[in-house]
Amino acid sequence: MGFSISSSALGAATGVKGGATTIRVLLALAPVALPTAYLMYLKRSLARRTVASARISPPDPPLPASATSSRSGGGDVLPSEVQTAPEEFVVARERVVSAPVPIAELRPEFVAADGTLDGGLLEAYLGATMRAFSWTPQALLMARMGGSLADPEGYRRTFDSAYLGSCAFEVGDRVCGVYVVRARDGGRVVLDLSPPAGWKGPVVTGALDVGFDLDGDEVRFVNETVMWRKKEAKPTLLEGKVGRWLHTLMASWLVVKGIEVVTGGKVKSS
Repeated sequence: MGFSISSSALGAATGVKGGATTIRVLLALAPVALPTAYLMYLKRSLARRTVASARISPPDPPLPASATSSRSGGGDVLPSEVQTAPEEFVVARERVVSAPVPIAELRPEFVAADGTLDGGLLEAYLGATMRAFSWTPQALLMARMGGSLADPEGYRRTFDSAYLGSCAFEVGDRVCGVYVVRARDGGRVVLDLSPPAGWKGPVVTGALDVGFDLDGDEVRFVNETVMWRKKEAKPTLLEGKVGRWLHTLMASWLVVKGIEVVTGGKVKSS
């Protein structure tokens, strides 16, 4: 799941003055009470179930949109203004892909009588990852940042487990406060980082491409976060080594938690 807010917004929500950087506050909010050894163990454990890659362009060559994506339209989640003038932007792209999961290991309601995929897998997987995300320190902070909105209760409701569990993830649906479904295609959903009207915090330009790709009798679950900015703007969370490490750890954990739910525990998370 992608997430980024500026140091000024974090200061307003937490009482930390503006000199604190985004990374310092995120580190304060993250579960840093856990021993470093455990975080390293968790990272290694998740690496056995997922593969993560990241590029910051420039200076890196662009990490292309997934060539195996089940989105029938293909293409990229980047808006046209970024694709047509890439020299004006910095694009950070992080992709987490699971190890293959046999269709036979999915819960029975997702498998048709002939052993192929049936409906409901995408919604169940997305609902599971969003519910897991809603309990992270980042999401708990985000839920507190809707006080200035016209409907703060409605905003906070988008973090509720019941709401996320029943969400159909149709175009226009809002989840976890700032994510709005832009498109559905095949086994993927694209969500924009799009705060509601009246939002007083910063606006981060980015999108998520989340779901699964089908490969024969197996599926691979995917969580791709893309953030972009004008070159003169402040760096995004994914551009810093520490921020990217923490984000990749969280994204990998969310993928594994989602798989655990849609397999009924046949594929165990750590």
